[in-house]
Amino acid sequence: MAGALAAGLILSHSRAHADAQPPDTLPIAINISPEAPPGAVILFSGKPDQIPNNFYSRYSKDPGAWTVDADGVATPNKHDIVTKQEFGDSYVHVEFRCPADANGNPVTGGNSGVGLEGRYEVQILNSYGHKPGGGECGALYEEKPPMVIASKKAGEWQTYDIIFRAPRFDDAGKVIEQAHATVFQNGILVQNNEAFTGPTGIQYGELKGEVKTGPLILQGDHNPVQFRNVWVLPL
Repeated sequence: MAGALAAGLILSHSRAHADAQPPDTLPIAINISPEAPPGAVILFSGKPDQIPNNFYSRYSKDPGAWTVDADGVATPNKHDIVTKQEFGDSYVHVEFRCPADANGNPVTGGNSGVGLEGRYEVQILNSYGHKPGGGECGALYEEKPPMVIASKKAGEWQTYDIIFRAPRFDDAGKVIEQAHATVFQNGILVQNNEAFTGPTGIQYGELKGEVKTGPLILQGDHNPVQFRNVWVLPL
């Protein structure tokens, strides 16, 4: 974990953009570098061939089929994509954008998510102006609400920087320590080493049980939330 932090987590501080919070509780944002550090696995940096090369279409071994535009932005095709590589303890960086029209008005709820080990979802939603809840952006989906709403408006690019600790097992394979996640959304701490109570609903009937390593899922079966600059640093 120290390597991930040294790679660019703590650089400088600035007052966060968080209109949903009372003025006396505005969180402090940390400027986190979006650049992948040495040793990171680059899953998507804007090249069209990275989607089929690094991801499967969910429930298959078919190459991922999301479209990538001239700006290097990936748009879902109503299917999730799942990494071919598996990860355990890791630092995950994901940039996403909830859809908006030409006037900046939200289009759909912006419902998506990042599935750690294919089992533990950090929720994506257009939560700008909302109050914290188990289904809001930054939540450990339906298990732990974010400490604050750190969402930007629909149509603006946002970031997740997630430090994930995989579950621990005894010699018999029994879970003795649940998976944990620390989540920065747009540089704002929204989950502080919180434990998952178990796998979340992103399993959808597959990827059962808890494991030492598993794939990363980018959810695309709900709304057309777009993605760019996705990388994982194994820890």
